[in-house]
Amino acid sequence: MTSDTEIKRVVVKIGSSSLTSLQGEISRRKLETLVDQIVKLKDSGYEVILVSSGAVAAGYRKLGLIQRPESLPEKQASASIGQGLLMEAYSKLFLSHGYIASQILITRSDFSDEYRYNNVRNTMNVLLERGIIPIINENDTVTVNRLKFGDNDTLAAKVAGLIDADMLAILSDIDGLYNDNPRRNPNAKRLKKVSDITPDIEACAGDAGSDVGTGGMRSKLDAFK
Repeated sequence: MTSDTEIKRVVVKIGSSSLTSLQGEISRRKLETLVDQIVKLKDSGYEVILVSSGAVAAGYRKLGLIQRPESLPEKQASASIGQGLLMEAYSKLFLSHGYIASQILITRSDFSDEYRYNNVRNTMNVLLERGIIPIINENDTVTVNRLKFGDNDTLAAKVAGLIDADMLAILSDIDGLYNDNPRRNPNAKRLKKVSDITPDIEACAGDAGSDVGTGGMRSKLDAFK
């Protein structure tokens, strides 16, 4: 990638904390803002793949839970509810702009089996060629911990390689990587550009950044590595 004019295929990843309200429900306003931005890309001629978290965060309250679940069965049950809610919202919003969205649920084992790997790749290529927006998430309802990606930052990086993307954009509720946690240190300074991921840079990333997500800056650096 040498210039913006060569960028055609873009993978956009958004996490749970950027999609849900303070109460853990899907935020219609946040969804609309995201969809509007993706529509602008589509209208400009880009192919866009969206890797979206939020299934567990969107579904656990509908399961009758007050806090995000910690047990695997409750997480999977929450995801089975939330995934449908997410796709319904995405589909309606994209259709209002004249675009069709599709759902693809992936597991880590899909990348280790050549036949399944090629099937996923071929499916995505057909969707993109037809102007459809694939919305990808890990298949949380059936994936066990030892076979999980761990977070959707890693999944997004894998997808970017799978479909030969020209750019991977990982969105966050923090406006960049800081030399310290800006939520706790008001004097933390944002790093304008990171050219090499060193141990010092990794130390700046810290741990997961919210109660509704599994990622954080550390997982984003790991994904880019």
